[in-house]
Amino acid sequence: MSHLLYLLRHAKSDWKKEAASDFERPLSRRGIADAPKMAAWLAKQANKPMSIVSSPALRAYQTALIFFRALDIQAKDVYFDNRIYAASLETLLDIVRALPEQEKSVLLIGHNPGLDLLLQVLCKQAKPRTDGKLMTTCAVAKIVLESQWRNISEKHCMLDSLSRPKEVL
Repeated sequence: MSHLLYLLRHAKSDWKKEAASDFERPLSRRGIADAPKMAAWLAKQANKPMSIVSSPALRAYQTALIFFRALDIQAKDVYFDNRIYAASLETLLDIVRALPEQEKSVLLIGHNPGLDLLLQVLCKQAKPRTDGKLMTTCAVAKIVLESQWRNISEKHCMLDSLSRPKEVL
C-alpha cells in the first residue's frame, strides 16, 4: 500500500510586522487570504491528508490551524515538531522516516530551503517556476511513496502534483 506525503510551505509571512525573532513572525494579509483558499482547495482533492506534522514557528502554526480546520483533521492528529524549523534535509528525512506506518496520508508543514531540498531529492521531476522558485509560500506538493515511511527515497517516490496558490486560485 502506498503512502501520501504532502509538503506545504507555510503561507506568506509578514516581514513588515515587528517580531521578537524570525520564529515569531506572523502571517501577512496575503498569507491569511491564501491559506484558507489553498486549504479549501486541498480539502476537495482525492486522498486528502489525515494528519499534520508542522513546524511550531508562528507562521507555520497559523497555517497549520487553517489547514487543520479545512481538512477536518482531529486535534489528536496534529503534531508540532521543533526540528522542522530551520531543518536540514537529513532532519526532514528523519522526521518522515519516523512516521507511524498507520499514517497513510500526512501533511508536512515547514519552511524553505528545507522543503525545496526535500522535494528536489525525492522527486527529481519537480521543476521550479521560471523565477527559480519551487515551493512558493502556501504551495502544496503531493508525493506518492510506494514503500514504508522508513524507506523513503527517490527510488520509491513519485511527484503526483505541485500546486501553487497563483496557479489554482
